[in-house]
Amino acid sequence: MTSNTFLSRRVLAGFLAAFALTAGAVAPAFAHEAPCPFCKVKITQDTPTQDNETVLRLGRKRIEYKCVYCALTEANTKYRASDVTILAPSDKKGAPVEITRKGGTWNAPEGTVFVAVKASHRICQETYRAFTSKAGYDAYVAKNKAKLPDAKPLTLTEMVAVAAK
Repeated sequence: MTSNTFLSRRVLAGFLAAFALTAGAVAPAFAHEAPCPFCKVKITQDTPTQDNETVLRLGRKRIEYKCVYCALTEANTKYRASDVTILAPSDKKGAPVEITRKGGTWNAPEGTVFVAVKASHRICQETYRAFTSKAGYDAYVAKNKAKLPDAKPLTLTEMVAVAAK
């Protein structure tokens, strides 16, 4: 075997080894499936037609929760001394309801309505939600009557009280 052939094979083997290592390091990115920090149930991912993930922002920190109830409860316990912003999935895909607490006072856009029906945390993303309007709430409750028996629209103050229990 000539030295050129030997060298060519070593270079080729080196390229193949480097490619194999690189290919393993560049795996396709899949949606994360983490547990909710509050209820410990796997966070339900957004779908093409409905947002499900709730986000609490605390300074530069971004924490994902399964539902608005879980995020509000943690904000009222673990982060009670801090200003926070919660982005709660709404009836409008891609348009979360922004709930803020600054100086101890909670705020949400005018017309915001919540549903809070006690149920298993396996489906809390369906039973604890925010809506941009009463009309959005009504449409959601009508579509999900079986999971939302006796649902009543709640104000932000009422929703915060539910999460504080």
